[in-house]
Amino acid sequence: MGEKYTSVLMEIARHGLFDEVRISTPKLSERIGMSQQSASRLLQEIEKEGLVRRKVFADGQLVRLTPDGRALLKQKYDELSGIFSKKKISFSGKLITGLGQGGYFVGLKGYKKQFRNKLNFLPYPGTLNIKVDVKTGNLVRKLPNFILIEGFSTKKKTFGGLKCSKAKIDANGKSIVGAVILPFRTVHGEDIVEIIAPDYLREKMSLKDGDEVRIVV
Repeated sequence: MGEKYTSVLMEIARHGLFDEVRISTPKLSERIGMSQQSASRLLQEIEKEGLVRRKVFADGQLVRLTPDGRALLKQKYDELSGIFSKKKISFSGKLITGLGQGGYFVGLKGYKKQFRNKLNFLPYPGTLNIKVDVKTGNLVRKLPNFILIEGFSTKKKTFGGLKCSKAKIDANGKSIVGAVILPFRTVHGEDIVEIIAPDYLREKMSLKDGDEVRIVV
C-alpha cells in the first residue's frame, strides 16, 4: 500500500501537511505523471484507506491528510533517511529470555519475504532479546537509518508493521551480521531491543541469559 500512494500523499503534503488544501485533479495528474482518471481513482482509494479526508464540490475538492497519512509519509522519510544517513551508534545490553513469541512472528510468510528482499537474509525463527537502559532504548528507536517492513492481513488476522536495520552483533569474541527490529505493536517496554539473524544466535555465539551483547546499528 505504501509505495502505491506515496506520490499522491507527498503532493498533498507539499500544499499543507496539516491543513485542508484545494486539490485539482488535472493538476494532480500532471504532477504525479498519470491520467486524470487514474489520479481521481487513487484519491478515492487513499480516502477509503483512511489516509486522507475529502470534501468534494462542483468546482473542486478540499483534501486533508489524516494522522495515518502523515504517519505513512514519515515512515517513507525514515526509510530514505536510512539509505543516505551514515550515522551509527553502538550499545551493549544483557541477554534475557523472551516470551517465546518471536519465532512465530518472524516465521510468517508476509514478513519473511520482506526480510529477504530488504535485509538480504532469511532470519532464524526467533528473536534475541537484549535488555538495555531506557535512554539507550529510546535512542535506538529514534535513529533514522531504519527500513520499513509493512504489515499485512490474512483471512483471520492483521499483523502490524515494524522497522528494522542491519546491525553487527558482537558477543563472546564472535561477530555476526543481523538486524535490530522494532515492531509497531509490541508487549516489550522501551528497555528491550529485539535482534534477528540468519543463525540461532544463542547456539552460534554460545550465549546464555545475562551475557553481554554489543550491537552496532
